[in-house]
Amino acid sequence: MTSIYQYNLQSRCPDLFNLAAYVLENSYKNPRKNALEIISKLSTYSISFAELRSRVLRTGNAFIKLGLNPNDKILLRLDNTITFPIAYLGAISVGIVPVPTSSTLTEYELMVIVKSLQPEAIITSKSLSINLGSIQTISEREIKKLSLEGDEASFERGDPDRLAYIVFTSGTSNKPRAVLHAHRAIWARRSMYSDWYALTSNDRLLHSGAFNWTYTLGTGLLDPWSIGATAIVLDYEVSLSDLPHIIKNSGATLLAAVPGVYRKLLDQNVKLDFPALRHCLSAGEKLSPNIHEKWRKKTEKYIYEAFGMSECSTFVSTNKNTGPKTETIGRPQIGRKVAIIDQNTSKPVPVGEVGIIAVSSEDQGLMIGYHNEQDVKSNNKEWFATGDLGRMSKEGFIEYLGRVDDILNQGGFRVSPKEVENAFLDLEGLDSIVVFNLEIKQDTNVIAAIFTTQSNLNVEDLQNHARKRLANYKSPRVYIKSEIIPTVNNDKISRKNLSKTYRGLSIDSA
Repeated sequence: MTSIYQYNLQSRCPDLFNLAAYVLENSYKNPRKNALEIISKLSTYSISFAELRSRVLRTGNAFIKLGLNPNDKILLRLDNTITFPIAYLGAISVGIVPVPTSSTLTEYELMVIVKSLQPEAIITSKSLSINLGSIQTISEREIKKLSLEGDEASFERGDPDRLAYIVFTSGTSNKPRAVLHAHRAIWARRSMYSDWYALTSNDRLLHSGAFNWTYTLGTGLLDPWSIGATAIVLDYEVSLSDLPHIIKNSGATLLAAVPGVYRKLLDQNVKLDFPALRHCLSAGEKLSPNIHEKWRKKTEKYIYEAFGMSECSTFVSTNKNTGPKTETIGRPQIGRKVAIIDQNTSKPVPVGEVGIIAVSSEDQGLMIGYHNEQDVKSNNKEWFATGDLGRMSKEGFIEYLGRVDDILNQGGFRVSPKEVENAFLDLEGLDSIVVFNLEIKQDTNVIAAIFTTQSNLNVEDLQNHARKRLANYKSPRVYIKSEIIPTVNNDKISRKNLSKTYRGLSIDSA
């Protein structure tokens, strides 16, 4: 028996399709219902489904009048404000391709993306000092104004396989990779409704993340809207210390977050009483059984976990039917075909053997490909390998066994070690630097850097350099000055060995 699991087939996406139209379909059924509530420290901003649709289509029309055309790319550099989903769906509604980016990216990082993608426009909440040449710069204020005036566009419907949006992910290379997604990607997410969320139109789903992150964008906004539920998100200025109060008083029935959020809420040692909450959702990194058990005991709520990646969203999960199954990451969702394949042959391995977790290359949620890279199906026409190791039981449950490569994870964000290391290459006085995952205490991992220098270069110098070149979530939290960087056989650097050597080292003692 080989490690392949599939329960039912995926229903096919309609031949004429638009992602934004599908997401906003419920705006006709329940026009006055709140689609989105953005909670700040002092107030709550609400927008109905009807108003959301109207502002999306007005924004789409405005983009066309600004000279943008279908297939043009537009970068979004925005915080958690209403402008983000309006601009995102507004672009998709008329065939323009939005590219969400983090508002915390430095201008240096932004220019890397600009040079790679050559977008026609950037929507930004912050002024830019860099020279963008012919690229239009549109302020958040201008988008707000345009979304409230003028005519509404019509949804541009077409081939569901055509390009809809682009997101960036970090692989093992030194540059972020641009992931190209089709309109059909949203259709594939329907399998999550029952096999992860247990989502209904009556739900109020609160997500703690930033809009630009695919986990927040999909789970926190698009999926609730697609089924007619209310999405609740936090203003970028809201702190985690406010979250217990918000969860209780917002009437949230579902909570989505990364494992680190659950850990931090537990560490606050405050009362976690959420009567309206049915259960919780976790993705971004492996959920520790320890965190789950502590959360269950303190809140009497289960956390259901999902596994996936930016290239194909989540496709394995636990749910109310399977139970939490904390020793595994769950079972493939309805309609998703998943295998554990041999790293060399790309063929499914026998049940119980270790291999690479892979999803069918025919999965409708799988990306079109990477920008300026060869087709994802060119090497293996049957399976797309995730780069994550796993083992499958005969019932289809998958045990997660870590990355094949050395991908870093900090706060649920996947970060390329090469990208971080290369950011320091031009730092004068630095001889060498290696970054790795460091567990500073149970269930708390950060990015650490060990470096060598023959000059007077110190930790503060590296911290200052990182602030200029790296987003906060990519920046090392621990710096270790050393005479040499430890190696293993054949003088190879092992990030895993570094992680073991320095495990338990605190931020303060480094």
